[in-house]
Amino acid sequence: RPSRAPAVVIMACSENLPPLPDAVANLKDEGNGFFRAGDYLKAAGAYTKAIKAAGPELTAKPEFASVFSNRSASFLKLNKVTQSLADAETCVLLRPDWEKSHFRKALALEEKGDDAEALLAYQAALATTTGSGNPEIGLKIKRLAKKKNSKPVPFHFPKTKPPPKAKGGNTGAGVGVGGVSSQTLVAPCPIGELKWLTCVTSPREPVATRVAAANAVGGWLAEHLDTHLKKTPGESEWFFENRSVVAFLDKGLFDVVLDTVTHTVVSIINFEQRDTDGNPDAASDAAASADLAGALTGVLHNLLHPSLRAWQTRKQHHALLGAFEQVLRMEGSPLNDEKGTPVRVDDATKQFTALSAKILTNQGALQVLCGHDALARARLQLLRSLTQRDRSEGDTEDVNNRVQESARALVVLKRCRYANGGNSNDGDTTNNDADEKGIPSPAWEPVLDALLTDAGADEVRDEVRKTIEQHALLAGAFLKFGFEGSVGI
Repeated sequence: RPSRAPAVVIMACSENLPPLPDAVANLKDEGNGFFRAGDYLKAAGAYTKAIKAAGPELTAKPEFASVFSNRSASFLKLNKVTQSLADAETCVLLRPDWEKSHFRKALALEEKGDDAEALLAYQAALATTTGSGNPEIGLKIKRLAKKKNSKPVPFHFPKTKPPPKAKGGNTGAGVGVGGVSSQTLVAPCPIGELKWLTCVTSPREPVATRVAAANAVGGWLAEHLDTHLKKTPGESEWFFENRSVVAFLDKGLFDVVLDTVTHTVVSIINFEQRDTDGNPDAASDAAASADLAGALTGVLHNLLHPSLRAWQTRKQHHALLGAFEQVLRMEGSPLNDEKGTPVRVDDATKQFTALSAKILTNQGALQVLCGHDALARARLQLLRSLTQRDRSEGDTEDVNNRVQESARALVVLKRCRYANGGNSNDGDTTNNDADEKGIPSPAWEPVLDALLTDAGADEVRDEVRKTIEQHALLAGAFLKFGFEGSVGI
């Protein structure tokens, strides 16, 4: 779920209060039924009808507090915190001696992030006659009190251990006491060369030259992997934190290589077809293309493998990516519809927009989701699901849903990462909106705004389809060239 909604329960009022008029009671019962069925939008609508049908005189009486209480619960389930809090405060005015009035207010305040006021509201609920015997309220108070005394845990990478200082010698930096450099001595990071990618993608180059360029990329990766995979995940600089790795990935490394693998696999199929038609050069052409595809597939494997190894040490990141994938599958998501379907303007779409914004507005969450580690993990999840689909493993609907979830997250988050520029496939590494280290500055507003237009939605739908097709070919290439086991497929 995009965010864990507080546990809310529709409770009946047992006190001796006058019954509601039949018409109003029927609407309230209708709302209760929708709530129990999980249709919170319709539940809120039914309670709103009950309020309108009752009129201002009845809605100001204590017996009507239960309707406002139930609508507050529905609004909270819809993440409409402001409306939920307003209804809860109305409950408090109508029935200040009712534990549920204060409990609803506390839940809304807690969801709003106002823990201090929420704690006071829970204490007010506990002070009522019925609240004193409710163990749930005591647990809420205990948890908030504990939270108050603890430090917040933002989304972040674990701190890295500083590299050890050299024990002597001069590497070109100023020399300090005992012959140790006055600057931090770190082994030089190999730099990815854009010319390798240019050569790999050029059909004018001989296949042998393109294979050599692919092997050069592989050698660059091997140096980084040799350094980083020897370290303990979670306690050292991660592969995807290395500036040299990030810089090369931001030049389009993965997508350039994936595009080339896709075209090469298609070429192999065409060569094999020509071979069956008696073309004398087709077999050698297919074999050469297979060498290129194998080398490039190995590069992609090495780019994904660190995610498999270290991802479990970052459980917050895992949960955040899963939550965002669920948001992209919500009823109001334009990506649920086929290409050409106009984007709806209704409550479901508004809810999708609100929950997307709720996650991405948090800068820590945005940085995590748009990081290359999360993008690599989304790719790996997509490859796994596609492999399951091809092998007819698991529930078909569930597997297809996971294919869509991972592909949508990958496409949308890549767009967020480069919304301000910085993906330099053409070799231009200048970017006015990148930070001082040359890393792109992610932005979600332009991506979401475009997704809510008909043309923008169709563009993303097309990209999701292409992403699924390309990764299906890559999953097949992993199987063909013997890489599937080591990336968890």
